[in-house]
Amino acid sequence: MNMYSGEMVNLLWGFISSGLIIFFLLCSLIYQQTKQRTFLYYSLYNLLLFIYLLRGCPFIPNDYLTAFYNSRFYSFYWFVQIVYNSLMFFFYIEFLELKKYFPRFTATLVYYLRILLFIASMMLSYAIITKTFLPYRYFFDYGFIPSITFFVVIAIYLTAKIPNKLKYFVISGVLSYQILAYIALMKTYSNDAKQEAFPILYFYIGIIIESIIFMLGLGYKIKLLYLEKINAQKKIIEEQHATQLLKERYQKELEAELDAKINELRIALKKTEAEKIKSVTLTFENEITNLKLASLRSHMNPHFIFNALNSIKAYFVDNEKEKAVFYLNKFSKLIRKILETSLVDSISLQEELEIIEIYMNIENIRFNGTIQFQINNTTETPLSDIRLPGLILQPFIENALWHGLMSKDGEKKILIEVFDNKKDVMLSISDNGIGRKKSKENRDKKSIKRESLGIQFANERLNYFNKNQHSKYTYKFIDLCDEANNSLGTVVIFTLKK
Repeated sequence: MNMYSGEMVNLLWGFISSGLIIFFLLCSLIYQQTKQRTFLYYSLYNLLLFIYLLRGCPFIPNDYLTAFYNSRFYSFYWFVQIVYNSLMFFFYIEFLELKKYFPRFTATLVYYLRILLFIASMMLSYAIITKTFLPYRYFFDYGFIPSITFFVVIAIYLTAKIPNKLKYFVISGVLSYQILAYIALMKTYSNDAKQEAFPILYFYIGIIIESIIFMLGLGYKIKLLYLEKINAQKKIIEEQHATQLLKERYQKELEAELDAKINELRIALKKTEAEKIKSVTLTFENEITNLKLASLRSHMNPHFIFNALNSIKAYFVDNEKEKAVFYLNKFSKLIRKILETSLVDSISLQEELEIIEIYMNIENIRFNGTIQFQINNTTETPLSDIRLPGLILQPFIENALWHGLMSKDGEKKILIEVFDNKKDVMLSISDNGIGRKKSKENRDKKSIKRESLGIQFANERLNYFNKNQHSKYTYKFIDLCDEANNSLGTVVIFTLKK
């Protein structure tokens, strides 16, 4: 009977140890791909549990085990148990998203686990230094086991209230493991321990049942994550389609309104005298320009809007809620400012730079935050006193991003500087991109060529602003090159005459 039980223990030890190593490697690989902390905690739990089970390894000579039991490091035996049990609790928290349902209990549990790990580490150091393990054993038997049992009971009670199927994996796995682990513990400490040749068998069986249940649960959670991602992508596609339909309808309305104004002008030209014709023509030109501005705002780079929404959605899918909320606030603030500028003919340079800074924060999501963006102001003129058309700088920033920096490797910079030049205020936008010549060569190689109208519209709007405000705002492009005529980037310089 003893020989048969011993062979069974050794067989179970090899089976469990192999499984724990496989689970550790598998969950580690999944964590590297998904960054889900559920798999991180479970992989570490399996590793620590394997280390604990090394004490029962049939391949380690008894002399080594005896030497370990008599050494100052024997308390490590209890320390490992505390750590892997704590990791299991962290796994429960992430696996069930416990914080979402019971935030106060979760905070208390995490605080308890951190204090527990700290005390366990300090007592391990004390045991190693003093070469005594009795205090650690008392702490384990009368401090750790009762307190961890209390939290297990509370956690199972609360888990039963969670409205999803994941709770069944946790409840069944925890109960199976805990019941068999306590049976093994009681048989080990009881007076009948000698009659029970191998109480560790109960512990091994509990580990096997728990591991099978939790791996099934992790597989089910992966399925839920996959379905959640698919549904999120479908929703994004539906939203993009609805936005595109709305844009097309609005564009048709603008075109119909433009045709109606043209017909009005033709009728007016036939019925009025020369002076009246001139007056009507000027009025019509203003309306046409306003319609062009409205059309430009309707074209406010829908790709940017869609991509920004996709990036924010990605943070939600990846469970990075803080980043998602942060950029969603930025995005809503940008849209609100765009709508506000669409109602006025001009805004201050200070407001324009605030909009550009928000715009860059959102665009930088797709560049993984690699673009170094900076605004330097040295002019003595208050920025709030300088007026200019709203969003006039955005096409130039967008041009620098997608034609200058997109194809560039290494460091990427965009710098806006406001400074005085005699009596004028100057504004420069500089980038260290591939330059206009190389950008044109790249566009010429593409089979489908799309003409960017952003700079052209910006030029028309600036001319219209100069005409109505009697100003003399101008801009020019400067190509930056080194001595070997290699491109160092592009600068756009605006002259804002006072």
